[in-house]
Amino acid sequence: MTAYTVQQLADLVAGTVEGDASRRVEGVASVDRAGPTDLTFVMNQRNARRLRQGAAAACLVTPDLDLDANGTVCIRVANPELAFTRILDVFHPEQPSDPGIHPTAIVGRGTRIGSGASVGPYVTIGDNSVIGEGSQIGPHTHIDDDVVIGQDCRVGPGCTILHDTRVGDRVRLYAGVRLGVDGFGYTPGADGLTRIPQVGRCLIDDDVEIGANSTVDRGALGDTVVGRGTKIDNLVHVAHNVTIGEGCIVVAQVGIAGSVEVGAGSQLGGQAGIAGHLTIGPGARIGAQAGVIGDVPAAAVYSGYPARPHREALRASAGSLRLHEVLRRLSELERRLEGEGE
Repeated sequence: MTAYTVQQLADLVAGTVEGDASRRVEGVASVDRAGPTDLTFVMNQRNARRLRQGAAAACLVTPDLDLDANGTVCIRVANPELAFTRILDVFHPEQPSDPGIHPTAIVGRGTRIGSGASVGPYVTIGDNSVIGEGSQIGPHTHIDDDVVIGQDCRVGPGCTILHDTRVGDRVRLYAGVRLGVDGFGYTPGADGLTRIPQVGRCLIDDDVEIGANSTVDRGALGDTVVGRGTKIDNLVHVAHNVTIGEGCIVVAQVGIAGSVEVGAGSQLGGQAGIAGHLTIGPGARIGAQAGVIGDVPAAAVYSGYPARPHREALRASAGSLRLHEVLRRLSELERRLEGEGE
């Protein structure tokens, strides 16, 4: 097991040590599980109370936090959580796949595989596609014709990436992701519903992550776009012609209907539903299980069903909890009035 001194770890995150800088650190752990050779972190005084005195070898803390834990060495940094994340990579580095094409993989004509790329067992890649340098394609993944995948991407097992999809650099797709599938489009006619061909593309920008079993449809005529640095959780559906800006967070089980525009830096809480052809302004935040049926202004906070400004939604929720009592009192008043009338 590789061990580091507290000072070595502090140097990695530009931190300042208070205490024994030569103390040995062999691992990382949460604040309530850290042992005498572990590094942990705390963000505030409440979190610090969970740290047993002297239990951890060292603790990442903010510059102004008073950590009353005898025997625990402090590393003071501006953002302990971010610093802890960087140190996690030191103790638990990602294991790259061996470069090359597995013997069971099938690679189509005209497809180019970049140097250092890895194509796993039972992968199928169509014609005229591109796999960038250093990218890893997990087992049982299907990549269609005319797909471009950038450099240093990680494509998990069992993914499907259909024709004309473009994936940028350093993109991570977890198990079972579907990109570029046909959007849900039908038009009624005398003979029933007729499918509308989906002829647009699916474009995934650099540094995007898409969680397990999420689906991003291709555009109907234009493109479906996921902007640079956006992070999408598991079990999310992004419909055709949706545009998601840069640096957004989309939590599990969100559904975004067609032709929605989500502004940069927006956050969509778990199980939120966004109706079609709406605009979510930049920096907006949508609460969990919100039902959005109208445009949301930039930097606004909306919640509830139907979604409305968060404070208004809280008042509506509080009022609904009192409805039974109000009805009871109204019934009593009606009985008294009827009695007086007699």
